Amino acid sequence: MFGTLMKVVRATADLVFFFVKGGVYAARRKGVTVGNNCRIYIHSFGSEPFLISMGDSVTITSGVKIITHDGSTGLVRDEHGRRYQRYAPVKIGNNVFVGVNSVILPGVTIGSNVVVAAGSVVTRDVPDNNVVGGIPARRIMSFQAFSERTVSTCPNDSELDHIPEYKERVALAMQIETERRDQLENAHREQNCAENAMP
Repeated sequence: MFGTLMKVVRATADLVFFFVKGGVYAARRKGVTVGNNCRIYIHSFGSEPFLISMGDSVTITSGVKIITHDGSTGLVRDEHGRRYQRYAPVKIGNNVFVGVNSVILPGVTIGSNVVVAAGSVVTRDVPDNNVVGGIPARRIMSFQAFSERTVSTCPNDSELDHIPEYKERVALAMQIETERRDQLENAHREQNCAENAMP
């Protein structure tokens, strides 16, 4: 009874720290190594948070699970009935974005300048400068290509800062992106027509 009560008290304290002090503070308090300028939107880091490290400018979005042990090894027992254990650290580099509801499995190292698409399951290391996604996560494009696409289609903060109302900023951002995508599509269409017209 007392053990259960203490678990409830700890879980409540964790949530309070998360909501009052923020995700970075809560993660560090639990033992996660967190760099500078990070945004963390989860409060659960499993039973071995001390095995998780992340560099600078990392975003961990809501619903992300970072797993540092393999509970399935407990199904295998020796002749005395003792379970086998597998633990492995998870390392995340600098300038990384991990999308909503992604899962990172034990022993994975995610390099720097990486985007993990929402809903991905990362089962193996991700080298620097990549965008990955899927189940299991696979390379979608280079970080350079992602950056170029973002610059050519998305508005910059400087184009939106003059609008104080958040909903209006979002509406303008969507309008700018639609216009830029249409312009790019028209330019590609014209280029294809010109190339097809050549003898």
